[in-house]
Amino acid sequence: MTKSEAFFFLDRLAHGIALIFGESCETIIHDFSDGMMTNVAIYNGNVSGRSPGSHNGILDSSLVDTSQIRKIGTHDIINQLVHLKNGRTVKSSTFFLTGEDYVLALGINYEITLMTQMEHFLSSVTSDSGDLFSTMSGNERSDADLLVQLFHQALSRIGVPISAMKKQERFSLVALLKEQDYFRLQKSVGYVAKQLNVSKYTIYKYLKELDADA
Repeated sequence: MTKSEAFFFLDRLAHGIALIFGESCETIIHDFSDGMMTNVAIYNGNVSGRSPGSHNGILDSSLVDTSQIRKIGTHDIINQLVHLKNGRTVKSSTFFLTGEDYVLALGINYEITLMTQMEHFLSSVTSDSGDLFSTMSGNERSDADLLVQLFHQALSRIGVPISAMKKQERFSLVALLKEQDYFRLQKSVGYVAKQLNVSKYTIYKYLKELDADA
């Protein structure tokens, strides 16, 4: 398959997926062939704010070069949670198509901001302050119990073991916990830092970045 044939195939696929799933689904074709990632086609680019001809990646506004791709290889990256700088939350996947003289990729970024907000709303509506029988019996649930319970609930949503987490997964986990007012609990920063094997300073830095993006 030539590069033009590969692009034509990916472009048709990207356009079709965007039409099926609507304006919340951004599809984008990346070209890594010239030493830097170029976004050569994009549908529903309002999700991330990118346009054809740009060199920006999904994680932030920094430019992406092929050295970053060489680090991870051209293995498909599927169903990753990303918090965009514009405040939106997406689930992102990237599928590579390589040939003798090209490396192309199809990115699919589905916005779940509203769903996440609804999930948070439902969680707040159905949450409780403890079991009445336990409270009346003098065995009220403690902050320590909530620290563990809510942390592991958020961890299961990230879907990545702590030992395999990179900065973006740790940041996403802290963002999920913040949405649940987790850090209002006593000793929450210290607990999360210990579980993630990072310093308290790192957790405070993540929280500061989230406040800046709010």
